[in-house]
Parts: sequence; C-alpha cells; structure tokens
Amino acid sequence: MKIKILLASACMMLASTTYVDAKKPEKDYLPEAGDVTIGVNAIPFLNYLGNMFGKVHENDINPVEIGGVPAFNKGVIPGLDNPTMSIFGKYFLTDKTAIRLNVGIGINSQTQSNYVQDDAAVAENPLSVDLVEDTYKYRNSGMSVAVGYEWRRGSKRLQGFWGGQAILAYSNSKHFFGYGNAITELNQNPTSTNAWANADILIDENNVILEPFPNINNNVGGNSRLLMQSDGRSWTYGVGGFVGVEYYIAPKISIGCEMSLNLLWTTGSKKYQKSERFNPDFNRVEENTRWTGKSDSGFRFGTENIGTSLFVAFSF
Repeated sequence: MKIKILLASACMMLASTTYVDAKKPEKDYLPEAGDVTIGVNAIPFLNYLGNMFGKVHENDINPVEIGGVPAFNKGVIPGLDNPTMSIFGKYFLTDKTAIRLNVGIGINSQTQSNYVQDDAAVAENPLSVDLVEDTYKYRNSGMSVAVGYEWRRGSKRLQGFWGGQAILAYSNSKHFFGYGNAITELNQNPTSTNAWANADILIDENNVILEPFPNINNNVGGNSRLLMQSDGRSWTYGVGGFVGVEYYIAPKISIGCEMSLNLLWTTGSKKYQKSERFNPDFNRVEENTRWTGKSDSGFRFGTENIGTSLFVAFSF
C-alpha cells in the first residue's frame, strides 16, 4: 500500500513539473531593443584549431591577421585588402533593427641591422676590424571603418539579417635608413649597406607570399644614399550592402556568417624619397627629396567581406 502511495505521489509530482515546464517561457536567446552586441571574426581561431588537429603546419595565429590591416597597395592600382580579423559592435534600436560599427586596425613594424666596416677606425689603423651598424626600419599602418544599418528577420534562434554600410579605409607605409659611417669631406662615399634583402616573409598554406618584407636598393643614382622612402598614402571610400545569418547557441551568444557587395574607390598619393650626398661644389652634405611615383586611383565592385565573414558575437 505504501509503495502504491509513493508511486502515485511521484507521478503527481512529475505531472506537475511537466505542466510547469510547459508553461515556463522560453529563454531570451535574441537581443532586444537597447542591447549592445560585440563580436570578432572567428576564422583565424578556426584555422588554429584546424591546424592543431590536422597537423598541417606550424600552428600559430598570425598577429598580422589579428590586426585586421585593411588597405595596402596592390600593384599599380591600390586596393582594399580584406581585414582577416576585426572588431564589430551593434546597438539595437528595436528588436529587429540595429546600427553597426566595424573597425579594423593594423600596425606593422620590422627592423633589420647590418654590420659594416668602421671607416674612421680603418683610417687610423688599416688593420682595424672594428664595425659599425647600419639599420633599416619598415613601418606600415592601416585602418578601416564601416558604419551600417541592419534589419533582421526570424523569431527563433536562427536569424537572418541584411542592410547597407559606408566604408572608409586608410593605409601608409615608409622605409627609414640609418648609417654607422657618416658622410664627411674626407669620406664622401662611406662604407654602407647598399641593399636590404627580404627578412620576414609571411607565406600562407599554399606558399603564396602574403606580405613581403621589401627589397630596397638604397644607392640612389650611384652617389647618394637613402634616408627615407615613402610608398605613399592611400584612402578608400565606398558603400555596400551585406546579408548574413546567425544562430544563437545560448542566450545572447551567437555564431554567424555574412557576405557583402561593395563599391570601393581608392586614391593613392605620390611616392617620394629623401637621400643624402656630399656636394663637392659647395663642400657640404646635402639632403635631397625627389618624387618616385605618381598618384593613382582605381575602383572595385564585387562580393567580398569587410571585416567579419564568420563571427562569434555576444549581446548584453
């Protein structure tokens, strides 16, 4: 009898729990009006995990990819290199609309050094083996900003979204040269490094060079040596549309992907060099500046991603 009473009580408790669960509202998976969403591109991390399990090659996350460098010259006409990783944010005006901001920033700095003969020491002692140091520094930087408006559709965890955006990107790169032996009246053509070879070259899994450390011949006209070389600045302006989907794997946490169709216009400034040489006519060291390349421009239209192609996002 007692067993029957216990079984009956257990059944009543289970029925009561099931009834309560049926009446319990579904979790708030989706962002709501007033929520803020932040996210990052997931591709570098997925590549890392894939390499870790597949043992394809050395498994690391490239810092240049994480930087999200957006705009560097592509041959004659400058273009917009898609940021491999950037940060985006959204502010939900309503449950179905949001304003968006996507930012990519990248700063690259590389340095080489080389030892050459110390001319002053050799002048005093021809048998001297003293050395001085020449340096070469490469600096580039870039940024991109995309501001957009987004509409959404879907009432469950799977959401579709679309909208438009305005795009602005900037890049600049320069080369700097330092020398251990100074140009003087007695030493008008000092010993120095005449060319700098490639140092750190970034290569993808298909052995394609991603961003070479450039070869620079710093002997200008056979009688001058470079102090600085500017590759010019570039500005990119554009408008575009985007479409994507995202799935909320937990309340306010989603994974998604998107593709954009953009019209981009890029302008590049003139390129120039600064060099130094000894002028025997005036018996002094002179610095000269000369133009090495004209300004250029070009446009692109097509499907591509500015920022986040596959992303992870969190809403608060």
